[in-house]
Amino acid sequence: MKNNLQSSWIYRANNLGLSYSVIVVLILLSLVSTITEMFGIGIFLPIFQYIRLEGDITALVDGSPIWKYVVDAFFYVGIEPSLVILLVLSFVFFLSRQVFTYLRLIYNTAVRQRITQVQRNNIFNKYINANTSYHDDTPVGNLVNVITTEVNRAVFGIMAPMDLIAYLIMLFGYLFMLALLSLEMTLLSIIILLLASSIPNIWIKKSAHTGRKLVSANILMSEFLVGRLQSPRLVRLAGTETAEKKEFHQLTQVQRKHSVFASILQSRTEVVMEPIVIGMSLIFLYFSYTVLHLQIEIIGLYLVIALRLLPIIKGVLSQWQTVQSSLGSIEIIENRLKVMQDSIELDIGTKPLHQLKKYIDINSVYYRYPTSDSDVLKNIKIRFKAGEMTALVGPSGSGKSTLIDLLPRLRHPSSGTVSIDRLDVQKYTLKTLRGSISYTPQSPQIFNGTIRDHILYGKLDATEEEIREAARLAGAEGFINKLPNGFDTVIGEDAVKLSGGQRQRLDLARALVRKASILILDEPTSNLDAESEELFRQVLHGIRKETDTTIIIVSHRLASIFDADNIIVLNQGMVEASGLHSELLSQNGWYNKAWKMQNNNI
Repeated sequence: MKNNLQSSWIYRANNLGLSYSVIVVLILLSLVSTITEMFGIGIFLPIFQYIRLEGDITALVDGSPIWKYVVDAFFYVGIEPSLVILLVLSFVFFLSRQVFTYLRLIYNTAVRQRITQVQRNNIFNKYINANTSYHDDTPVGNLVNVITTEVNRAVFGIMAPMDLIAYLIMLFGYLFMLALLSLEMTLLSIIILLLASSIPNIWIKKSAHTGRKLVSANILMSEFLVGRLQSPRLVRLAGTETAEKKEFHQLTQVQRKHSVFASILQSRTEVVMEPIVIGMSLIFLYFSYTVLHLQIEIIGLYLVIALRLLPIIKGVLSQWQTVQSSLGSIEIIENRLKVMQDSIELDIGTKPLHQLKKYIDINSVYYRYPTSDSDVLKNIKIRFKAGEMTALVGPSGSGKSTLIDLLPRLRHPSSGTVSIDRLDVQKYTLKTLRGSISYTPQSPQIFNGTIRDHILYGKLDATEEEIREAARLAGAEGFINKLPNGFDTVIGEDAVKLSGGQRQRLDLARALVRKASILILDEPTSNLDAESEELFRQVLHGIRKETDTTIIIVSHRLASIFDADNIIVLNQGMVEASGLHSELLSQNGWYNKAWKMQNNNI
């Protein structure tokens, strides 16, 4: 029972933001517009009869019980029935129908756009709030496609039943009118329509399968694009332009194939019903005249209504097909939201952290990635003293960056504890814990905007004085002042027009403006030349001299950290050695060998 409920449209629609009140309003608007249209068309019968009997009210009342009610209604409001009044009344009904239809369409669009916005915001928010493991496992292109394409298709899918209900209300309304005109022919028409509707059922079922294939094709396309558009230089220098173009063409071919086939299925459904409805109308015209001997105005009105049914029946089938073709998008949105919800980063801490006072302790820590069979970190025991610069060095893959991720709780130890001033970091609130830590990655992540915008990313409410002080402390003020517009210079995405050293110092200014008590630098000199590396080392010396910031620097370039207060060597996930530069050189370990290799002194 529960599974059936979860797969129902109303359950899914409500989960994705289509409330019950909105559903009721849309149904009421559809109902009112249908009723006004029925009256507008239905009034043609007394109009035709009025014309045929040349306005003889007595004959009209004697010939049709409907006219008795019409005349009584007119006299009740003090109006005498006339052809002009009947025509105006018909026009008023049709105009009212258009007004309510307009309101329904506008409201439908507003609701659809609101749900689309809410779901896009919802997915983005959940992604930002998800844990690091989820970020590790989710390709960015996959998520981009879900937010930009599949959300839109999914919302169309959950809104399509509202249009379907509108068409069904109109369908039953017209069938009711037809039944009043000729019950026998209406029953025959219903049988023919049911048989005809079964024809496109095969295509409608295929639409669901094709829709899921299209979702997969869209995801592959987005993943490919995001990856390649970020690395055009790599593609050209690797000489893989031809291979990349070929792969992209194959992806677009698959996408085009599924899109065209989905359109073919939709077109078949629309085209097949028209000759059936027209043929049914012609058959009715023959039998109503030769067998049932109906009045000409009844025959004419019946044909008008029957032909009016054509777009309605096509609309019913088309909307049902839209629901089926959108199932793939709805399913991936539901699945993505569920996985993200299960992956939300939990904040169980209650204590505020204002400033590091004594030290950070990493005690007997082990860490293993969820998809790995072995530990990346093994029995790590480290102490970072407040106000000192501690360097983490070691070969690639030794676990340095993973260890750093444990401090702001981006990752959690498989066993062991990380504590700040003798309190487990799990007990601090995430906001205050991360607010006490500034971080610069190996490759600065700079969004499109100005110099000022990037520095403000570290502290949105920073004053002009704080911005300039951070730039000075980071050694960036000099080159910033030489730019065309200084701090208001637009540097573009990834600041490609700046040198590696300038980007690194600009990102350091973004970290420093925060004035956090802990500064983590992850491989800050890995992409710098010797001159830029030395300049960065001098900047670091200035920070240590002017502030009491606790600096933790991850590096494999030993020349930039040899004067650290403490150097910790990680090798194969374990602490191999620790101490001052001179102490480590006296040992015949990794540090000694690496120093000699990097300084060409083998």
